[in-house]
Parts: sequence; C-alpha cells; structure tokens
Amino acid sequence: MKRRFSHFLAGLAAATALVAAPALADHHGPTTSDLMNDAATPGDVLSYGMGPWQQRFSGLDALNSDNVSKLVPVFAASLGGEKQRGQEAQPLVYDGTI
Repeated sequence: MKRRFSHFLAGLAAATALVAAPALADHHGPTTSDLMNDAATPGDVLSYGMGPWQQRFSGLDALNSDNVSKLVPVFAASLGGEKQRGQEAQPLVYDGTI
C-alpha cells in the first residue's frame, strides 16, 4: 500500500512537471546581466544587497532626514514565533512584483 502511494505521488509530480514546464519556459525573469547590474536599477531589487558586491546603496533621493520619520509599513506578514530569529529577509522586486 505504501509503495503504491509513493508511485502515485511520483506520477502526480511528473504529470505536474509536464503541465507546468511550458508555462515556466515562457516566463522571462531577470538575466545574469540584470543581477550583476542590480545596483544601477533602483526600481528593482533582484538580489540580497542589490548586487553581488552587496553595497546596499540606492541612488534614490526621495527619502532624506526631513521626511524619513513619516515612513509607515505598507506590508507585513507573520510567520509565527517572531522571537525565533532567522525569519527575516530583504524583499525582492522584479518588474513591479514583490
């Protein structure tokens, strides 16, 4: 019984992969060049630290010492157990999607 269930799951995974493969192949994500030049495109955040050098620098100047205190969160999600560190990440943005 257990073996039949494992074979069923394997078949289901294979069928799902066959159905999803064309959709994934048509998806155009960031290129290697996009990732290497992440710091030069402040509208997208494609990698941790905004590029392989992880400088975390943005040339945007809309925020400054006069208006930074007016910032408010626009998105939050709880993964439970906020005191359990290690559930933190920098959001990645590509083509206007987080």
